[in-house]
Parts: sequence; C-alpha cells; structure tokens
Amino acid sequence: MTTMCLIIKKPLGRHVAADFLENAWQRNSHGWGCFHMEQNQVIWARGLDLDELLQHNARLPLNAEVYLHLRRATYGDINHDMAHPYVVRPGLMLMHNGSIAHLAPHDTTRSDTSELARLLRDMLEGLSDAQASALIRSQGFRALTAPLIEGSMVILMDASGPVRLGREWHTVQAADWDEGMAGIEVSNSHAWGR
Repeated sequence: MTTMCLIIKKPLGRHVAADFLENAWQRNSHGWGCFHMEQNQVIWARGLDLDELLQHNARLPLNAEVYLHLRRATYGDINHDMAHPYVVRPGLMLMHNGSIAHLAPHDTTRSDTSELARLLRDMLEGLSDAQASALIRSQGFRALTAPLIEGSMVILMDASGPVRLGREWHTVQAADWDEGMAGIEVSNSHAWGR
C-alpha cells in the first residue's frame, strides 16, 4: 500500500477531532495547510509543526467548509514552501493527494505538486479571474487534467468555492474512528487509522 498525504474535508457545523489529526500526523508529518472561504475570499495557512496545526484547527470557523492537508513528502524538500496549499495564481489555491511520478521535477528540492501548480499557472496565464474560474469548472478542464492526475485527488479553491478533481472521497465511519468523526470525508483510507 502506497503511503501518501491526507486531505480532510471539514463540513459546515463540524470540527475535526484533535486526536484524529494527531494520529494522521504520525504518517503525514512533513507539513500541514488548509483553506476555506470567508466573505468571498480564500483564507489559507500552512506550517510544519503539529502543535501549530492543532491550535489552528481549534480556531477554524464552525460555519465554514475547510480543507486540511497533511503532507507526506514523496518528492521535494520538507519545508514551509513545499507544504500545501500552493498558490496557482492570486486567489486560486491547490492541494494534492497522491503522487504524480511523471511530474517529478528535475530540481529535487521541488515537489510534483509544485510542478502541477506551475503548469496550471502557465495554463491560466492571461485569463481574467472569471475566465480562470469558469475554465477550472469546465468539463474540458476535467478531461484535460484527468490523465495528468490519474489516481490522485486535487482540490482547487477560488472565490467561487472548491473544485475537486480525481478520485472520490472516503467517508469516515464510526467503526473507523469514533462517532465524532463519522461522516467526515477524507482523501484516502490508509494515511490514518488506529
């Protein structure tokens, strides 16, 4: 089984349990990040420390859908710049779960996800925010990116909200963890667990 990052989707009105994050951090301790919408703006943060993640998680707004990313480095250095999310362009953020071997950069300090963000930045260059937002939500964009991200999950977030590309969510069941996490969606079922 491949070890990979974890994306957690915190729904409106819910919290992500601190013990769940602590457990997932044991397998994904190479950085954390999150993003959510607040007053039509993407709010984001990232870091490298578990205590900082737990403190940030405790302050997340209850009335927002938040995406949390815990990194397991497959390519690239372990540093603040390689923690997700990535800025594709001002107002458009990216998180990725999986490994894209054919995007592994020649510069070993960079990650496959940083390369994906660069490619998307180049693709969207010259477009207005409205044009870029429409493009990333189009069927053509899904078709174009599907072979590139096959087997992975990508979350893009702009002022119009999230766009998920790639594989489907896994829903945590009470038997997987406990009632407090039941119903919360995660990007995979093997980057966490008891």
